[in-house]
Amino acid sequence: MAVHNGGPYLRTAIDSILQQTYRDFRFLIVDDASTDDTREIVGSYTDERIELLSLDVNVGQPEALNQGLHHASTRWIARMDADDYSAPTRFEEQMQVLAEDPSIFCLGTYAWIFRDDPSVSEGEIATPLCHSEISQVVAGSPIIHGTIIVDREALLDVGAYDRHFRILADVEMYDRFLPKYKTVAIPRQLLGVRRHPGQYSNSSAAFDESIEISSGRLARKDYSLSQKAGIRANLARNHLLRARFWVGRRRLAKAWADVMSAFRLSPKRFVLGFFTVFIVYNLNEPTRGRIKRLLKRTTTTIGS
Repeated sequence: MAVHNGGPYLRTAIDSILQQTYRDFRFLIVDDASTDDTREIVGSYTDERIELLSLDVNVGQPEALNQGLHHASTRWIARMDADDYSAPTRFEEQMQVLAEDPSIFCLGTYAWIFRDDPSVSEGEIATPLCHSEISQVVAGSPIIHGTIIVDREALLDVGAYDRHFRILADVEMYDRFLPKYKTVAIPRQLLGVRRHPGQYSNSSAAFDESIEISSGRLARKDYSLSQKAGIRANLARNHLLRARFWVGRRRLAKAWADVMSAFRLSPKRFVLGFFTVFIVYNLNEPTRGRIKRLLKRTTTTIGS
């Protein structure tokens, strides 16, 4: 767990790990030069499994995770962010799967979304389950980063996290990891992903990184025509998301440039993409999920 100024949510995250039914683990917390009470919160725990690695300079989550990987010595590394929540049986269920199939190098799970109380779900996050399908994902993250248990040496072998990507380093990492190492997920909601205003997922930097990653994928030659169509559609969507961000800040020239980029990339899907980003994304999670499923069914029916 890498954390920077995680005080408001840190105890919930730490408690969820210490309450795991699987007990044989070390809990390495990398404090990325926090200026709040993060270190005091970690220091208040007496559980001997906790180890605090304190950094003097804020290096960002990817580099903090890299330093944690080099500091650790166990084969398996379980990830979780400092504002999330792990279900009590998460480690037990995942370690059982890994013990049963030695060919797996990375194992994820489904997750649920919550705001304040982890027991109150506002929606589910699901991903593909088998390696062949996970490795074909070209839009967003193919596996939920906070759910993974990953082979440490395998992760280091592919270069771990690129600190250039301070927000989407996991997405970029999978592009290097999946071609070499078997990755699967289990259809169990074992992680609660917290949504709160302090996150960077809807920042201009996040959209910049997503556009950079998708543009890099589009420039490569190892994708099929259908995959490249999916990459263009995802790239167009991210331009629209960034346009929505700029509209909210009254940077209309920047917003218009992104809208036109989205149209050029995926003209056939532009209207649907525009509606989804500027209308559907303003709704709450459950309503948004229902409309997305309806639109997906409608699009499939029209296409057939």
